[in-house]
Amino acid sequence: MNVLNHTQDTALLLAKLADTIREFPDVVDRCLQQSGEYEIFNSLHGTADTTEQHFPSTFWERLGIRHIISANRNSKTASPNQEAIATEKDQWGHMRKDDSIEALAKYFSSCSVVQFADYVSVKNAACFWDGLFADVIKKAVEKQTIDFIFQLGDVTGRSVFEIDEVLDIIGQYSKYGSVSLVMDEQEALTLWEVLCGINYDPPPMEKFQLQFGTMHIDNFLIFYNNGILLNTKEGQSGFAGRSWNNIHSYPHSREFFLAGYQLGLLLPLTIPHAILLGLAVSGTYRATASIPTSRTLLTYINDWMPTIH
Repeated sequence: MNVLNHTQDTALLLAKLADTIREFPDVVDRCLQQSGEYEIFNSLHGTADTTEQHFPSTFWERLGIRHIISANRNSKTASPNQEAIATEKDQWGHMRKDDSIEALAKYFSSCSVVQFADYVSVKNAACFWDGLFADVIKKAVEKQTIDFIFQLGDVTGRSVFEIDEVLDIIGQYSKYGSVSLVMDEQEALTLWEVLCGINYDPPPMEKFQLQFGTMHIDNFLIFYNNGILLNTKEGQSGFAGRSWNNIHSYPHSREFFLAGYQLGLLLPLTIPHAILLGLAVSGTYRATASIPTSRTLLTYINDWMPTIH
């Protein structure tokens, strides 16, 4: 799929990104340096109490949560005398029997961004995400306060019932925040084939917009080699990454895009700005083969802007 082109708006968006990075270099550096871990802390809110409940990274992994940006400075690892909470349990009901729910409710009450892992990679994801919403989010979160980022992954082999179920669960989260679903082009085409592809085969862009119309979410992002196609209630928008003579493929490009995207939501920037920040973070990673910093990001963006005509 090749539907995206740079526009003058791209240059304006990048100029705003550069200004924001220069204004908050410490926030940018801190979030990106922790992009491979299971919790990211919101340094915009200063230093918080460190004596609160500690959640080990294995706890978040079991729950199907990849990253959290929060005002709390909870540890990324369990304290030496504390065991992982419900780490080995496969059902949400086990978690409801201990004090995890109260601690989670307190934790999520100050979250800014929550990124979930691929649905297909999490055992009993629908069970955990539905329970989390019913027992934690509904009770602890003021409406429209969190940006939720979901991914499905490759749903090949999953039944229509399973996919409909998890999409319904994801849709519930939109009552308490903004929901983004991120898939790559092939994943999105597979989703169409499973749910809608028996009797109707429109062009890819139409498939994505029609698919979005069946979801109760805010943003449907299709990520591919060098750009993003955004589907919203207002229609479709294309965002191209920086042009390359030779595009190098790295296995973690999407992860770095997501790191930049959620950083943009934190700052907070608009969805178009957050998308371009994600593309800039991913592109910087491709160009340098290392975790981006505020300095390397600014260099990448400053080199990118003159190429836009």
